[in-house]
Amino acid sequence: MKVTWAVGGTFAGVSSAEMLAASRRNGASGVWLTLESWGLDGTTLLAALGVFLLFGLIRPWGQVFPRWTLVLAGRRVPRWLPLTPALIGAATLAPYGLIGTGYTALATAGVVPVRRGDFRSSSDVLLVSWIGFGAFALYGGALILAARSYWLRTRPLCRAELPADRPESRPA
Repeated sequence: MKVTWAVGGTFAGVSSAEMLAASRRNGASGVWLTLESWGLDGTTLLAALGVFLLFGLIRPWGQVFPRWTLVLAGRRVPRWLPLTPALIGAATLAPYGLIGTGYTALATAGVVPVRRGDFRSSSDVLLVSWIGFGAFALYGGALILAARSYWLRTRPLCRAELPADRPESRPA
């Protein structure tokens, strides 16, 4: 949805030019408006950064700095460095997505009203809401699982838990 708007397309009856005008009208910052005028939606860039964090938590390269890091080449990433944004993101995005999805379900059922905002119809608002809140809920859940996995894989082991063939377990 955001990528469609970022590349100049129309989604849910709203064009990228209309989204840019709405951002300007709603008081977006100059940096945000400049990014959008270049076809780079700020939330899409943040989502890409979030996906990078998610893969860093689940892939082995996320535990070691890449070779191009000159100062700390080959050193392990401190546990708190990826875990801090992951835990903050999981604690905020998962509940936001779940509560928003619940509200969208109630709005779809007609129990609560739907404000159109910058969209042409209530169905357009619901389409965007299902996609947006669903994505937040899924990403927040994925962050919870990935952070838990990273937490367990990177926790320090006591000497009794080290395998006998590891150098750290041999007496000095």
